[in-house]
Amino acid sequence: HFSKSDPAVFLYSRGREVEWTKVGRTEVIDNNLNPKFSTTFSMEYRFEEIQNLQFVVYDVDNKHHVDNIDKQQLLGTMECTLAEIMAAGVHLTKSLKLQGKPAGIITIHSEEVRNSNFIVDFQLSATKLDKKDVFGKSDPYIEIAKVQEGGEFTLVYRSQPIMKTLSPKWPAFE
Repeated sequence: HFSKSDPAVFLYSRGREVEWTKVGRTEVIDNNLNPKFSTTFSMEYRFEEIQNLQFVVYDVDNKHHVDNIDKQQLLGTMECTLAEIMAAGVHLTKSLKLQGKPAGIITIHSEEVRNSNFIVDFQLSATKLDKKDVFGKSDPYIEIAKVQEGGEFTLVYRSQPIMKTLSPKWPAFE
């Protein structure tokens, strides 16, 4: 293995069921040992019910079959309950485990959302950006973060890069 991992996190939930159900997965972040994912997951918190969660981190070796976990390399897992995340406040940090041994740490940022049915449309562009690549033009992208209650910023969106330009116009998104 000559490059850094290309991690993605898969989230599974289990209530009274025996089997884990896939909730979703984050984006893949190339060559990064300390990724900050922009993907969010919304779950209904049911106070009276134990909602088990499993966060599984894979090194995505096969980008054409990201969701086929048999083609990816397991980096670690962490299990907790949704109640544990809610009780932790803004974020919960726990160890990832691989074959029972520590395999890094994972931090889950959470926020209780109540009646937030507003949607914001964005269309962003930039002009005359600094050239940051040694050869050719830069490959700029956008990251949008929001402030949590404790003043900490949480990444909520990351665009795809617009290749080889210093005056990018990103596609609209909401």
